[in-house]
Formats: sequence, C-alpha cells, structure tokens
Amino acid sequence: MSKSKSNISRRDLIKLTAGTTGAVALGGFVPGILTSEALAQTATQSAVLVVYLSGGYNAIFTSADSFSGAGTFGVTNANMLDLGGGLVVDNSLATLGAFAKANMATIGVAHGIAAHGGARTAQFTVNNLNPVLSLAAGMGGSGSIKAANVGAEMAPGPQTAVGGTSLQQISDMKSTIDALGGGAVDPTMPKREFAAKGITAAEMMSLQRLKGNPASLASMTNGYKAAFDTLSKPSQPFNAQELMTAYNLTGTAVTSMMSKFAAAELMVRSGANVVTAVSNGWDTHGDTSGQRARQRFTQEILPGLKVFTDRMVKADSNVTVVIFGDFARSLPGSDHASVTSATVIGPNVKLGTTGKVDANVGLPAGSPGINGMWGLLAALAKAPASVVQGFGGNPHTAIIKA
Repeated sequence: MSKSKSNISRRDLIKLTAGTTGAVALGGFVPGILTSEALAQTATQSAVLVVYLSGGYNAIFTSADSFSGAGTFGVTNANMLDLGGGLVVDNSLATLGAFAKANMATIGVAHGIAAHGGARTAQFTVNNLNPVLSLAAGMGGSGSIKAANVGAEMAPGPQTAVGGTSLQQISDMKSTIDALGGGAVDPTMPKREFAAKGITAAEMMSLQRLKGNPASLASMTNGYKAAFDTLSKPSQPFNAQELMTAYNLTGTAVTSMMSKFAAAELMVRSGANVVTAVSNGWDTHGDTSGQRARQRFTQEILPGLKVFTDRMVKADSNVTVVIFGDFARSLPGSDHASVTSATVIGPNVKLGTTGKVDANVGLPAGSPGINGMWGLLAALAKAPASVVQGFGGNPHTAIIKA
C-alpha cells in the first residue's frame, strides 16, 4: 500500500467513524449505547455516581450539629436540618427530594492526610489501582463503557485499566445522544454496521503499534473495543430533549455542574457502572462562617444533585451517589483537617451516620479509612462479595439496609 493510499484510508476511516464514535480513532471519547435490554433494566441497574469536591468538603454538610454548641462555621439552630437517625446536616440540603433525604447517611474517612495531593491520590488509590475502575470492572453488566468521567476535570488516581475497564472522558453529550438515537436524524451519519467495520479496520491498521505499546496505549485499545461493542448493538431511541429540559440545558457540552449531572444520568442510562464528576475550587481557607461553602454548594451542586436524585435514585433503582472531598475543613480557619466525612445517598442506604466529626473536626479512634468507603460503595451497588472483600469489606454496616 502506498503512503498516499494509506493516508487516504485513515482519513476516510476517521471521517466514517467520527460522527458516531466521537473520533475514537484519534483517542477521543467512545459513546455508550442504550440497548433494548439496558432500557428494560434501567430501573434495576446498579450504578454509582462519585461527586468529588476538589479542595475539601466542609463537615457542616455531614455533621452540622457538631458545631452548634460553639456556633463555629456559623452553625445555628436555624440552619441545621435534623433528618433523623442521628444525621444532622446543613439545612441547604432541605431542597433535595423526600426520597433522597430519607435514604441519606454520613460516613467517616480517617485517611490522616492534610495535604491536597496526598489526600487526592490516596482516596483514589486502593491496592495500587484506581478504586473507580476496580468497582466498575467488578460490577459486571453489558454496558460498552463501564467507567466514565464527565467534564474536563478528571478524577484523581491511577489511570491504568482494571480488567479491561478504563476511565472514558465525556466532554460533550452529543456523540452519546447520537449513539442512543436521541437526537435529530443526521443524514451525514454513517450506518452503524459501516461504522463498526471502520472501527475494526482502523484497529487492524494500528494493531502493531497497540501491541508494541500496551501500557501507554491502553486507553486506545479499550476505546476501540468499546466503540465496536457500542456499534454492534442496536440503538434504542430515547427523548434527549426531555433530558436537556429536565436539567435546564441549551447545549450538550459538559462544562457546568448541572451539565455534569445530566451527562452522569446519560451514562448511567447507557449502562455505565461508575461515573465521576469533579468540581474544583473547594479549598475554602478563611471561610470561618461557612458562608462561602454554603453559597457555592447551594448554587453549583444542589440544583443538579436534586434533579439527578429525583430522576435516578428511587426505590426501584439501585443508583447510589457519594459526595466527598480532599478532607473536611479544620477549625478555626477553615484549613485542612486530616479526615473527611462523606455523604451517601441511595435506595440501599439506611438513614444515619457512621462519620459524625467532633467539635474539632476529628473522627473517633479506629474510624474506617479509604478502603472502607469503597467497600461500602461496592456493597451498596450489590457488587459481588469478592469485590467488596477486595476493598477490605464494608465496615459501615450500620448505614446499609439489610
């Protein structure tokens, strides 16, 4: 094959597949696909949404009553919300739906790290692997993408694939919507069977390089497989406009937190097991009244969280949401605590707490660490026992329904 002919073939293949696969031949995002089977199983599908507040997560959202006596972080009787079961949170969470508030808990994570980089790496590294990928791979399922990161901000942790599962970045929902058959008919889009053949041909042309660089090109290898799996399944139309309207969006780019929650729903409905959404800028030094944390949480996190939980976290579903950050904010200056406290919401969550911090933003001696949080998430997702035990088991049995 001459050089010019080879170049033309590659260019034609990229053109053929780009509309359907998000330019997978260039290493981009490969969309998921909602099959008829997946559509029927949406109500019972297991999935976990990880919302990570990079910089910190103030414990007023998990243990508000710990600060009421001294009034630190601006906590008063007027801005606390007692949900029952010993769980008292900031009353900004009152905007969430009744089901979410009745199936919410706080867990403690005693990681002992007060540095941003160390805390981020540690919380997303278990057994030298990314627990997001370990959990996603262990949950099984037929989704062509098992782990997705929505938005440009990537979740921390190793990016090495686990069991063939890699973290696929979703920066725009359009390619997924097209793959699901939810957008307007585009006459320039190739037929799915032709696109699948194009992906196979592109992979074959790259096979020697992929085999010669298995580690550095792992995401590319996984991308080809996900693309082929996606395009080999029949599309199942859904109402994309209804999704956009629910989240009050006018475009498909994944930039704001609202669009990240919408993209998370899209990926869960397309079969993803674990989705990560990162929000930067939560290093709230000097926020002694907690006002900055409250205002930003209310404006940026709660609106999308409410829509997502109202639509996806239900009694007949198995979708869990966890919210945590680098660490809680310490007193008196809202600096770096050496522990964090996480919020967990889901149908298998029993209202209560195993992670209430004390008045000095500490956790009791012997509190579970990072592995315990991931073990809980695996248990809530009804992952196989081997997956739960792979994280060291679930030490938070008090807040999981039998």
